[in-house]
Amino acid sequence: MRISVRFVLSIGVTLFVITAVGLVGGLSIWGGIESTLEVTRALQRQETARITEKVQNFAEQVEADVATLAEVLGENTNNLENQAVIRTLKPFVRNKSYLNGLTLVRKNRTNVWVGKWGGGQPVAELNIELDEESWRYAIRGRPGDGTEGFEDVYMEPTDRRPVITYTKHLSDCCGKPIGTVYLDLDLTTLSSELAASERRNNQQIFVFDTSGAVIAHPSLTNKDAYKVWSRLPRVSDLKDPVATAVQSEIVRTGLNFLDIQVGDQAWLTSVARIDDVGDKVWYAVSVVPRDVVLGPMINRTILISVIGLVILAVAIIIALVIGRAIAAPVSRLALAADAVRTLNIDLPTDQVSRFSELNSAERAFHAMLTGLEVFIRYVPKNLVKRLIQLEAKGRGVEAEEREVTILFTDIAGYTSISDGMNPKDLAGLLNDYFEVLVGPVTARGGTVDKFIGDALMAFWNAPDEQEDHADLALGAALEIQKVIQEFNDARVAAGQKPLVTRIGVHTGRVLVGNIGASERMNYTIVGDAVNTTARLEGLGKEIGQTLCISSNTRNVAQSQYSWREVHRVTLRGRSQETLVYTIQQES
Repeated sequence: MRISVRFVLSIGVTLFVITAVGLVGGLSIWGGIESTLEVTRALQRQETARITEKVQNFAEQVEADVATLAEVLGENTNNLENQAVIRTLKPFVRNKSYLNGLTLVRKNRTNVWVGKWGGGQPVAELNIELDEESWRYAIRGRPGDGTEGFEDVYMEPTDRRPVITYTKHLSDCCGKPIGTVYLDLDLTTLSSELAASERRNNQQIFVFDTSGAVIAHPSLTNKDAYKVWSRLPRVSDLKDPVATAVQSEIVRTGLNFLDIQVGDQAWLTSVARIDDVGDKVWYAVSVVPRDVVLGPMINRTILISVIGLVILAVAIIIALVIGRAIAAPVSRLALAADAVRTLNIDLPTDQVSRFSELNSAERAFHAMLTGLEVFIRYVPKNLVKRLIQLEAKGRGVEAEEREVTILFTDIAGYTSISDGMNPKDLAGLLNDYFEVLVGPVTARGGTVDKFIGDALMAFWNAPDEQEDHADLALGAALEIQKVIQEFNDARVAAGQKPLVTRIGVHTGRVLVGNIGASERMNYTIVGDAVNTTARLEGLGKEIGQTLCISSNTRNVAQSQYSWREVHRVTLRGRSQETLVYTIQQES
């Protein structure tokens, strides 16, 4: 049973349109949903990172402020009487928005308290009531004894307010302990500091520690800073099912979760860990309802689907009409394709199609057949096969033994630099870094062999012969040090860490040429000299040098350099000692 090309083409175009529209529409919808979720998650991660950074900056600010206060009080030990202390503490309390009170406890069990009571100007009290633990820390405490720093959130016993206390022991100019300062940071004030952010799409931000004590939560931001509390506020007391669910999930599975289900509502979640503030770990959490994020996307999807169905129906009708007009010229193209096999190139050149594109296709196909005829007429088939064989064998770049100078580079501390960077930023950093390194190599006729992670390998004297290959490699190494310094200056100016580049240079005999499999060849070098160069570069970490050059390279070099011997080492697999040099650059 024969089937008409026209029928098959019409059906095929129809099915293609249906499939294409369905696939493109489905992928677009899926991609839109995934993109929306990914953007939202990225914003959440930025928000929790912002909270983490804010907490760390806040802690550093408190530590710096207390250190300054301790120094001022220590220098005025002789005047550490009540009025002198009050005059010192009042301006400090007045100018620190995060601070509610300061208590200076002397070694003779007397104290001075200065604080903001009722939100007004700082007031002072003498010998306020302290719990026995506070007395004990103050009497026994010495600077640097390990009892200084932030305490965990606790209920202040006298005023019944949740606070976080920072403890700092004082000493006089001679190092003698003279007392202790307690800074009380009110929880509601701290909560307002940390949770204050622009809330988009019903996003909620809160912070709590591993015990469930609340550090920051939207419900605390409007509380009276001097409210009397019955007990320390905990996540379970907030009447916030989302916060309770997040805390339970952290206890159960850790931080590796992105969504959480609360009732019939799904929430997108991001959690960041905050260390070094108190004994307990803090968690910064960002949550946003999933349906709030995807609601507009779903509405747009429905609209797009309706429009797509209408377009699909119109496309099917048009496909049926156009299919009839396409069938005839397609049949002729099929005959022309068969002519390639039979070498029958007598194809009519008259314009026979109403579609200019199809007519052009027929003419182009005819031109191809004409070209084949000319090629076959003037180029013997055996010669073509021979050319293909020569190309496959890589004639002219066959592997051979040759003396080369090899250069290796590596980034010192790359693991610590890349840790925590997202893949996009890391790829951008490496691309910029290698762009700087490759310039000096190619400018001096070097061959960049490969990039291995953060390392670069290059060599000279292949494929072209270079009599001064050692000098070219040394010149590239010195230039790399120069351009890396300029690169690092720009990074430091932008507030980024500089990159320390170690370089190893060695000269030796290697096997160079096309090396690899039949389907994938590589023009590269192999041999012991390659391993020696890599070990020289790694040796720089042990001896504190960024440029390590073997004695082989020094002996081959023709130019004059400021050589300096930096080490002698017996490399693995060698019996003789290798001298290691560096070049002292003029400043």
